[in-house]
Amino acid sequence: MLAMAAKAQTVSFTLTQAPCNNDGILTATFTGLTPPLSVDWNIYNQPTVNHTVNVLTDALTNYSGAYLYIVVTDANNVTASNYYQGAPPFTYSVATTGAACPALGTATATVSGGLPPYTYQWYDIQTMTNVGTTNPISLPAGQYGLTITDANGCVWGSMYYQDSTEVPNIPAFSYPITTTAASCTNGTATVGAITGGTPPYSYLWSNAATTASINSLIMGSYNVTVTDALGCSVTNYTYIQQTPQIGVNTTPTPATCTQNDGAAIAFGSGGVPPYTYLWTNGGTTQSISNLLAGYYGVTLTDANGCIGNGGAYVSSSTPVTATYTTTPSSCTAATGSATLTVSGGAAPYTISWSTFPAQTGLTASNLSAGSYHFHITDANGCVRDGSVNIPPIDVVTLSLSGTNATCLQSDGSASVTASGGTLPYSYLWTNGGTTASITNLAAGNYGVTVTDANGCNTTKNRYVASSSPVSVGLASTPATCIFAADGSVNANPAGGTLPYTYAWNNGPTTQNNTSIAAGYYSVYVTDAVGCTASAFTYLGYNAANNSCYCTITGTIYDDANGNCIQDAGELGIQNIQVHCSNVGYAYTDANGVYSFIVPTGSYTITETVQNFYPLSACQANGIVVNVTAAANCVNTVDFANSINPIHDIHISTWDYTFAVPGNTYQQKTIITNDGTVAESNLIAGYTTDGQVGAPSFVPGGIFAAGPPDYYDIPAGNLSLNPGASQDFYMNYTVPTNIPLNTSLVFKDSTVYTSPMSNWLTDYTPWNNVNYFTTYTMAAYDPNFKEVKPKGVGPTGLITYDDSTLEYMVHFQNIGNYKAQNVVVIDTLDADLDWTTLHPVYQSHPCVVTIDELGVAKFTFNNINLPAEMNDAQGSNGMFTYTIKTKPNLPLGTQFTNNASIYFDFNAPVVTNTTVNTLYDPSGVKHVALGNEGSFFVYPNPASGTFSAVITATGDAAATLSLTDISGRVLMSRQISVQKGTHAVATDINHLSSGIYFVNLNCNNKLQTQKLVIMK
Repeated sequence: MLAMAAKAQTVSFTLTQAPCNNDGILTATFTGLTPPLSVDWNIYNQPTVNHTVNVLTDALTNYSGAYLYIVVTDANNVTASNYYQGAPPFTYSVATTGAACPALGTATATVSGGLPPYTYQWYDIQTMTNVGTTNPISLPAGQYGLTITDANGCVWGSMYYQDSTEVPNIPAFSYPITTTAASCTNGTATVGAITGGTPPYSYLWSNAATTASINSLIMGSYNVTVTDALGCSVTNYTYIQQTPQIGVNTTPTPATCTQNDGAAIAFGSGGVPPYTYLWTNGGTTQSISNLLAGYYGVTLTDANGCIGNGGAYVSSSTPVTATYTTTPSSCTAATGSATLTVSGGAAPYTISWSTFPAQTGLTASNLSAGSYHFHITDANGCVRDGSVNIPPIDVVTLSLSGTNATCLQSDGSASVTASGGTLPYSYLWTNGGTTASITNLAAGNYGVTVTDANGCNTTKNRYVASSSPVSVGLASTPATCIFAADGSVNANPAGGTLPYTYAWNNGPTTQNNTSIAAGYYSVYVTDAVGCTASAFTYLGYNAANNSCYCTITGTIYDDANGNCIQDAGELGIQNIQVHCSNVGYAYTDANGVYSFIVPTGSYTITETVQNFYPLSACQANGIVVNVTAAANCVNTVDFANSINPIHDIHISTWDYTFAVPGNTYQQKTIITNDGTVAESNLIAGYTTDGQVGAPSFVPGGIFAAGPPDYYDIPAGNLSLNPGASQDFYMNYTVPTNIPLNTSLVFKDSTVYTSPMSNWLTDYTPWNNVNYFTTYTMAAYDPNFKEVKPKGVGPTGLITYDDSTLEYMVHFQNIGNYKAQNVVVIDTLDADLDWTTLHPVYQSHPCVVTIDELGVAKFTFNNINLPAEMNDAQGSNGMFTYTIKTKPNLPLGTQFTNNASIYFDFNAPVVTNTTVNTLYDPSGVKHVALGNEGSFFVYPNPASGTFSAVITATGDAAATLSLTDISGRVLMSRQISVQKGTHAVATDINHLSSGIYFVNLNCNNKLQTQKLVIMK
């Protein structure tokens, strides 16, 4: 991040000489900057031009007229930027007609400006070969570029402006493809009836077959090109499904820096062993080793020829660590410095800083106040990145106060009181005010910059709220029964100016919200002059009245003797999912009991059968129950299961708080017995990278310290019954001098019996060994959600083998009174298989349900969660669950998820949204996300600077960010996206060679492009 000066910086343009044929002159004028200046001219489709100047102007010669983006950095590391829309010598538009084989399409250019006559050169965009010089021109379907020269010799065209002409293809005929799924190797695909064209037809499939039908197919994509007698061709695509689905899970071991000491192992499930393996590096064994960091795909084939595809991303770890000290900077001169202390890895170290001019070595000096990124490389190529903050020598402290605006009126005020620094102060508000107080303000956000006599400044914001004379209270009449829609909530407004209007969250616009069932309700009340008030409540029901429903309940139990009767000693089985048609899903409790409350009707009760607990031979599934609601009505449907003896231990580590320098960082590691056997000899290991010291464990006495930074649970220290969990808190004191954005790496591992190598015999070994990475940060929200795997980059790129996602929701009562009940509503993504949701861990007793729309509900009744101010540790709660993605989803599918947390009857707290995106690891494929525009990266590969070339359909604010392959954000800044096409340049001189991701977030739509940096 670059330091910002107190005075404004601007860049303006003057077209000194209009371009004709790459002979224009464009002059940029700068204000608010201190020479010498480094100026980067980022011109569309041309190399970046860099100038160093000692004045506040710079001229770009040989200018073509193309749009460009300029970035200028001054001697104090202050930057300014702007874009220029271009100055073409003339403009043109192209109209096309489609090509309907055997006929050609047409393209016609219309020129405005310049001097006729014009000459035209059309070329194929894909092959860059010339295709003709006439206008109009007849062309086959395809993408074409155009270069136009007028009578003055002025040139303009596609090479200067991101456009292309598409001659659309109008298919000469059409046909369907019908398929049958492959039961491993017997899939089929057939071209159906052809409509149009001229027979006879010929066929060419992607597997080289030349018949209308192909068979003996395995799962995968196939295409066929059908050609008629006139030579017209139409290509269609299809996908052969496979039953059964072969699951592929992997466990990678990181490589050390640039060394080839990484490893990966693959596990198949759902097929018939033995499996054969084929890795993308040529390996044919279950595990591969001696790997560099990178992605390794694998195809598994079972004994019947069924296949499954997956892969592992082998990350790279680093032994290099860093701490830092700083000296503050004067506000009028760059006098600050930062010094690193580096350890680990192999000396000597090479250190580069994101300063201008670039600095190297342990100390960066002559720095303005601000944040600076550093990049450390040791003798073996191991790297460590982070950032340091240089404070100003004088700190101007601001205290803001104000009065609210009345509704929509402009009668609010804001005032600032400054202290520190050197008098006198000057003031600059975002509305132009230059005094300590500003008045006549409408509701909104107002910023002020206060500058002292030494030029030191501080900026702070004050939100002027809208106060309203209107208030509203709610009076409720509970529903008479849980399924009765006869409750009401009445709004009782006061104050303001009559009449009032009403807007309820369920639709009514009247004062009284009537004929409603139990649930959450809110209302906005607006008076005659626009003043508003709102209120929120939960409408209950008469719990003593059970006449409107029946309870369908039952026990899922271990039918040891196979007689489908729960005999003495046959215990219930917990966490089994049960479905009630038209109602949703419930899970059995610790005693194996489930229940549904239903109105009069007919319902089908179905157990989701697991491999661990198959139904007894005498047990039917999908049992129809006809109920008539009445008081104390209960229908019992039990399920008899047998138990397969399976060892399945699951371990996961999560952030419980976050690693803020100078504060306590807390993790939670959870070990769960997901198997069917009571485990009394399980062992576990936990490793840290040592950067935040040694942890303290709660509860103590279970983990024992071993070699440096390693802790383990010896056999006999922990026993778990089936379905039981043990959680551990790991408490760290984060050093104050550890840089922000430092990656912290931890490893957890477990197995049901020693030695640790037995983890490979666990039923699901891929969740027995995990590497967990988190980053130091400045602040966080205590109500948050996380997902594993996080995936690559901010879009959470995952592959098809990441078919099981594990979610964690953390909540904390930061109010001023205990929360008796907590309810978390989690709307599951439609691309997740809701029937596979498996609750893994809850910090407090919890009831889990899912309705037919995929809304999961986690209910913590009588949790009595204390407020943070009274019990910081006890005010927290969390839960985790796993869920599988649906099969055969297209690349680009996004799995988004957040949660709404209700503390008693308060409005919900909404967590962050987790994102995972299916991608092809061989290259990010751009997926259109609507009308928010698109972008590409140029040049790519890049070395010193790249530009995000953005095409948008309208003006909008956006965020442009750059992340490394582990998802760490290296740069993020706000930009203005404007209608048309423009480029946004970014300096990457401080980054090492590798793969990165450029991310554009516009209108809450996130797009990602891969960037390769080569130096």
